[in-house]
Amino acid sequence: AHRSKEIARAYAYAREVGFPQINIDLIAGMVEETEDKWRMAVAKTLELAPDSVTIYQMEVPFNTGIYQQMKAEGKLVAPVADWDTKRRWVDYAFQELERAGYTVGSAYTAVKDKTRTRFVYRDYLWAGADLLSIGVASFGHIGGTHYQNQHDFDAYVAPLAAGQLPVYRALTPTEDERYIREFILQLKLGSVSAGYFTRKFGEDPRARFAGPLATLRDGGFLQPNGGDGDRIAITRQGLLQVDRLLHEFFKPEHRGDRYA
Repeated sequence: AHRSKEIARAYAYAREVGFPQINIDLIAGMVEETEDKWRMAVAKTLELAPDSVTIYQMEVPFNTGIYQQMKAEGKLVAPVADWDTKRRWVDYAFQELERAGYTVGSAYTAVKDKTRTRFVYRDYLWAGADLLSIGVASFGHIGGTHYQNQHDFDAYVAPLAAGQLPVYRALTPTEDERYIREFILQLKLGSVSAGYFTRKFGEDPRARFAGPLATLRDGGFLQPNGGDGDRIAITRQGLLQVDRLLHEFFKPEHRGDRYA
């Protein structure tokens, strides 16, 4: 997180040197966040008029300092806004951005001009492209294998000094797991093409994921034509909580996993 003066100074410098695309990140529901503070953050963002805006909903993974403090104090609820509040705040931000001419392009992003601003990293990675990870604990994907680098700096540097990759763990998913991964990632864009997945994986997603899609439809999270045409599209309310809804597509053995 950064203070307002830091943001203004960095943003002005980035514009001055001519960066072709500038993004501002917002995190809904940080510690001590209030309704007024959130609305002010959205207003300040609109004043700066960045090329794109990325909005996250604050999470507290089990390996963070906040979680460890909660555990030590016997607290069950994190000291951040609840999920309903965070979704409402993100919805407010999206509406304000749309009112200013931005286009919402995923569960997290909005762009001022979609003809010139792209999230290349996201679009290619979510379609199965390779990604070389650099840095402590970073994730990568090469040739169908997913891997994560060492969590600690010393453990990361030592193999590099020996001419080896600092890989901590890796997994090569099955073809079906690759299908699940790519489908749920692209659902975060708001809609997917059934034809694309049928051609790539040899099975229509409306058949492969009939059960989870029916659950989303019954909950009102799919667009009315959500399984009739080529597009499978989720509603705005579905988009705001897509990370939770996507658990419906996980294999049973993966639904209770925690992440680091």
